[in-house]
Amino acid sequence: MSHKITENAIWVTQGDSLPILLDFHQDITDAEIKMQVRDNSGEVVIDKKTKDHLNALKGQSIIQLTAADTNLPIGRYVTDMEITFSDETRYTFYPSKVGTVACFHVVDQITKENL
Repeated sequence: MSHKITENAIWVTQGDSLPILLDFHQDITDAEIKMQVRDNSGEVVIDKKTKDHLNALKGQSIIQLTAADTNLPIGRYVTDMEITFSDETRYTFYPSKVGTVACFHVVDQITKENL
């Protein structure tokens, strides 16, 4: 697995799967988690949603990016993640600092399919 996640940036090798483990330390039953990645023009290139949590009562969930999701052109994108609870309250939790933009970096892979 070749990736790195910090408080405001994610790096992933092009074409790799990326499980993003999340722990909210509270009950997230019926909550929906969303993640979007956008390119420089604002176009959505990754759009993930889940209500299927690892352990909702303990607040544990996962957003699973597939190899197809990360098979994007090498470069820098922007991203965020938010949670919407069953009472419709919504919070952006990534990046964790208000007013910052999280970067999503796709870096070159060496091992590629034969063309």
